[in-house]
Amino acid sequence: MMPRSFTRLFFNAAKKISKLQRAALRMAAPKAARKRTASARQAAAARQAAKTAATAASSLGSGRWEASRQFSDARGRRLTFARYTPPGAPRQSMPLVVMLHGCRQTALGFAQGSRMNQWADAGGFMVLYPQQSMTRQVQRCWRWFQPDAEHGGADADLIAALIQSEVTRHGLDAERVYIAGLSAGACMAALVALRHPALIAALAMHSGPVVGDAHTAAAGLATMRRGSVKPLLPLVQSVADPAVFQLGMPAMILQGQMDPAVAPRNAKQLFEQFRALNGLGAQDLPVERVLGLGTEKAYRRVDLLRGRKTVLRLCEITRVEHAWSGGDASVRYHARSGPDASALIWRFFQGQRRVAAAP
Repeated sequence: MMPRSFTRLFFNAAKKISKLQRAALRMAAPKAARKRTASARQAAAARQAAKTAATAASSLGSGRWEASRQFSDARGRRLTFARYTPPGAPRQSMPLVVMLHGCRQTALGFAQGSRMNQWADAGGFMVLYPQQSMTRQVQRCWRWFQPDAEHGGADADLIAALIQSEVTRHGLDAERVYIAGLSAGACMAALVALRHPALIAALAMHSGPVVGDAHTAAAGLATMRRGSVKPLLPLVQSVADPAVFQLGMPAMILQGQMDPAVAPRNAKQLFEQFRALNGLGAQDLPVERVLGLGTEKAYRRVDLLRGRKTVLRLCEITRVEHAWSGGDASVRYHARSGPDASALIWRFFQGQRRVAAAP
């Protein structure tokens, strides 16, 4: 024991002496040299900051990003949002995609992670990113789990008022207005579409819970974990404008099969809810395909068609957890693996218009 203790003490003392010597050498260095070292560190930090800013800017597309804009509806309720306009094309008659973030996310983070702006550059559409206020919900969750008129319904109506204002202000194509969301944003997107079906041409829900099942925060968690144990169609009817059953609502549902937060059963039940809503019965047989088999982008796609038009699509993504598939993995709640969800959603939206009631 004694030799080992002595050895330990010796080396500890040697480390301390070495540390003191380095400190003394730094103090003995000329001031100019110390300043140069500090300047070098500051320059390196500035370069890194510039690099980060450039990366962030490139992830936001090559068009015009307008952050932290404010909207007020007729009742004086306020909503923060960001707007992205692609370069070149005039806004007149441009399609609109509305993107709703999940809990603990922001408009900026969702834009960076989903990279929807890059598809806007390619497709020539405007993107809006409404942002939930922390004064309404401390974790920025859209209140889908309280779908009444004072909570989740109020959130949905405020978003719908923003959409209508932007369509009118910029002369956008009112027949091509689409909405998509992740997690809490997915269910809120559904509420907006169901409460305002004449405004929305199609809906996309990524990792979203069953619509209309929960009416409290605790019930919302239960729905996420197990789906619903109630009849599915009445749940939709309880939160929807009855007009949606005449107009129809084309919908795309995406779900990671390794999701620990929202059970994949929710996606299957959402599929059944929108199947009934769109008047697609047992005689309408699904068309199934497996794409990207054997790769990290593998997923199963299930389509229901009316004639040659896909009205309802389910994408069950093999290797994705609770995250936006094929996104920027450096941004929380976005996964590198899986197909590019933004690309899949935009391609689905391109085939949809709000023109007339479904037959």
